[in-house]
Amino acid sequence: MTTQEALDRRWADDADVVVVTDPPREQWANLQAAGFRIKPRWVTWGRRTPADQEEFLAGLSKAERRNFRDVQRHVDAQGLTIEVHARLTPQLFAEFLAVYDAQIAAMPHGLPAAHSVVATEAGLADFFLVSARSGDELIAGVVCRVAATDEAMRVAFSAARPQVRDAMISRALYLAAFEEARRRDFAWISLGTDPTLYGHIAQAGLFTFKSRLGFVPVPLHHLDPDDDGCDEAELVLSTERLSEPAMSLCYARPPDRLATWAAPLPMRLDVLSPAHGLDLRPYRASFVTETVVAPPAAGVAEGGVIVIVDPFSTGALLAPAFNRQGWRCVAVLTGTINERYAAGLRRDDFLTVLTVRGESPQALSTTAELLAPMRPTEVIAGSEWGVNVADDLAELLGLPGNVHSADRPRREKPAMMSAVARAGLRVPLGARVRSVEELDDWLAASQVLPVVVKPAASAGSEGVYFCADAARAQTATAKLLGATNAMGQLNDSLLVQEQLVGQQYFVNSVSLDGRHHIHEIWRDDRFFVDGRPVYDRQVLLEGTGEIEDVLRPFVEGVLDALGVRTGPAHTELLVDDRGPVLIESGARLEGGVTPAGPAQATGMSQLSLTVERYTAPDRFARRIGAGYRRQRALMVVCLVAPYDGMVAEGAAQRLTEIPSIFCGSALDLVPGTPVHRTVDLFTSPGHLYLIADDPGRLKEDYQRIRALEQDGLYEYG
Repeated sequence: MTTQEALDRRWADDADVVVVTDPPREQWANLQAAGFRIKPRWVTWGRRTPADQEEFLAGLSKAERRNFRDVQRHVDAQGLTIEVHARLTPQLFAEFLAVYDAQIAAMPHGLPAAHSVVATEAGLADFFLVSARSGDELIAGVVCRVAATDEAMRVAFSAARPQVRDAMISRALYLAAFEEARRRDFAWISLGTDPTLYGHIAQAGLFTFKSRLGFVPVPLHHLDPDDDGCDEAELVLSTERLSEPAMSLCYARPPDRLATWAAPLPMRLDVLSPAHGLDLRPYRASFVTETVVAPPAAGVAEGGVIVIVDPFSTGALLAPAFNRQGWRCVAVLTGTINERYAAGLRRDDFLTVLTVRGESPQALSTTAELLAPMRPTEVIAGSEWGVNVADDLAELLGLPGNVHSADRPRREKPAMMSAVARAGLRVPLGARVRSVEELDDWLAASQVLPVVVKPAASAGSEGVYFCADAARAQTATAKLLGATNAMGQLNDSLLVQEQLVGQQYFVNSVSLDGRHHIHEIWRDDRFFVDGRPVYDRQVLLEGTGEIEDVLRPFVEGVLDALGVRTGPAHTELLVDDRGPVLIESGARLEGGVTPAGPAQATGMSQLSLTVERYTAPDRFARRIGAGYRRQRALMVVCLVAPYDGMVAEGAAQRLTEIPSIFCGSALDLVPGTPVHRTVDLFTSPGHLYLIADDPGRLKEDYQRIRALEQDGLYEYG
């Protein structure tokens, strides 16, 4: 199919996969906006030849080293013979083909590619064979190519009888092949070339097998421009006739150079499946920057243009998710983002990126005039920074949005508390203060202690102080006033509130026309460092139960009071012996989230529900009132560094060996990266998602993580 045909959506109604071969580079952005993923057609896997077997095994995970030990025990117990045949003769090749053909015949999409090799002495001159025999019978073999013109020893074909394939016999053969490559002075070894839609022709397990052995994929046409490799744009409309699951290895961003095995390109892995609750742990790899559960695009109507204001934190995932549904996105930046988040902007996800110069009426009007010709149909806040501007732009463009209010109750905490209190819902006793003197006056009048002092507009528990007496409250107030908070804004006023004692919770929701779908209710455990709350762990609740029945109507009332009518919201609250009380609510996605966690536990995430609310509102409307059901136990653990230092060598590897951990930013910890003593969300080194059928498993693994933080994850620097 041509690029224009793809953009015009001119394909048959019964198409499963739409492919544009070698699309022009200047059309990549348009194809991605239409939901296509850009990827190499073929990848070739390679790695440096290990110096010896010990070096190779040392670089593997603990589980993979155990696999190799188990294989060797099987070889010894069965009395099998592993042999390297330095010259592949026609007779040996015929023996191998007998095993190979039997294996291909049992595969649903097997292709007998080995028969392309000419089975003569001359045709086999560049190959050798590693065989496994039981007595005189060849039961497994690996054919390797070692042409003088190649820079790498290449595994060309492998096959095994069923009785030893299940015992992972290929691992033993590969070890012998790697040793032969070293003996012949090949600096590189390759596990061959695959089409990049794993689970179709290439088996899905090949991806995990090769990546776990330390091999990295490089586009075939980057290694050999004369081969038939190329890039392609792919849109999977249905997974019905694909194996479960199918995996598409795509470019994380448009390549700016040719890749090599020494310097591979960052890739994104799309896992395509109609099923929910997929375990993504097998698909982690060093070269994969992001693993995305991508549902097929069948039945999705071509979308419109959506404006995302400040698409950062979890909001950075909105544009790729909308793009996969056929929507195009425009980013509007407010210019108040801190550098940590601003550096993560992915401009290729957007038709264009605009910056609004302040929140003055003139600046907002200018931005609205630039947006109007693009005919956007929705405006959404991509993060806490963008809440006010998203409201303003929706109103200026005449688009549906939340109730507009001059006192900004969805952003300014004092106005938020006033609005919720007027609705008859409980909020902490408190006041806005602009000086230490105003604080003293309020303390004297209210006779309230202990208190919480925090910025009037911030996030992530940054700048939140719990003060047992007036002196500490005065110190916190003096420190915060006039400082720039984590939102990049000046603290010209603070909120002082009574300190409440109870269990914290938070609730994630998505709203449509003023009706609210409660999707996740979490217990939120925190502890204190220097009088400041530090995130500990969050546990997803069942969805139905005594506490859920208390929190659900309270949160719905809060959202109504704040004028939330559309899109996502994240509401934090506390429950004491008097019942629920609001802490704060944000009219945006929960920040710092890996959506795969809730998706595995419930089948959906706040991100996927937000996208559905805009792209398929009728389907979303049917969910409202149905709640959610927790299918597996889920916990998020926030790392807490006990001191200033750096990430220890092997920290991420130690975490991957904990059974229930399957994703999270902490799995990307790089040795030597500075860490600071954790005092709030922004100083946490990362987070981890733990999932299991048994909640007890999560409690045990939580304790292991905390133990590693005392010895294993960090070191003094």
